[in-house]
Amino acid sequence: MGKKNNQISIIFWGVRGSTPCANKENMVYGGNTTCVQVTIPQSDELLILDSGTGIRNLGNRQNGNTKVRGRIFITHPHWDHIQGFPFFKPIYGSKNQFEIHMPEQEDGGCKEILSGHLTKTFFPVTLEMIDANLKYVTQSPEKVEYDGYSVEYMLANHTTNTAIYKIEIDGTTIIFCPDNELEPEAIKAGRDYYAKLESFFEGADILIHDGQYSLESYEGKHGWGHSAWEIVVDFARQAKVKNLFITHHDPDSTDQDLAELDQKLQRKYAPFFNTIELAKEGTQLLI
Repeated sequence: MGKKNNQISIIFWGVRGSTPCANKENMVYGGNTTCVQVTIPQSDELLILDSGTGIRNLGNRQNGNTKVRGRIFITHPHWDHIQGFPFFKPIYGSKNQFEIHMPEQEDGGCKEILSGHLTKTFFPVTLEMIDANLKYVTQSPEKVEYDGYSVEYMLANHTTNTAIYKIEIDGTTIIFCPDNELEPEAIKAGRDYYAKLESFFEGADILIHDGQYSLESYEGKHGWGHSAWEIVVDFARQAKVKNLFITHHDPDSTDQDLAELDQKLQRKYAPFFNTIELAKEGTQLLI
């Protein structure tokens, strides 16, 4: 079993959007797709958000453990959020236990969706070949209490049913929103969805939010399900978010591009947040 911790921590194992990229110009901020680990104080359970390619490195860290248990909350089944799942080594240990959570999709619940992806047509390993004790949960949006934390969600503005997960741990609120399109005109028009979203974000200690585009690159990509970082910053300020981490970086955004944006965030917006920065693979936050 993993060592118990006395502090909440968040580790970014994957912060890239759309597709992994192993180019040398992507190594500082990271080329793995979305995966975040949250450590709960006094708990040895793995709490994992999304299973993009970043989950492989997380799984490799568990090799010394003889028994691993945890929950994986998948926001939605687009490839970049599930493509690391079959490379997560702990699911092949017969003593290990995991619950896999995902919102209902048009084609079925959590197990049906993963079964559809893991067929021999697309991948040599099927769900039936996985040794760990897995339970598949089609997650409902209502708050559910777990061991030391609660999880609820509202749906993102994305191209399939996509969860914006809110995790509450002993008075600390973490919101994970890697795929969500904030539409500037709809926000200005006061669309009801954005009033609900602002309320959902209100006062969050940590907001991890999709900012794949700039306003300039967002042109021509309306309806693709991703946000311009400028709109994310304004919306987070309006919702009085304390710490903002922008994620789901575009695969064509180089380390130089992202470093320049990080510096701009610090210069222009640091006074409005305790922390504002781009999520970087390998970074650990202690709360």
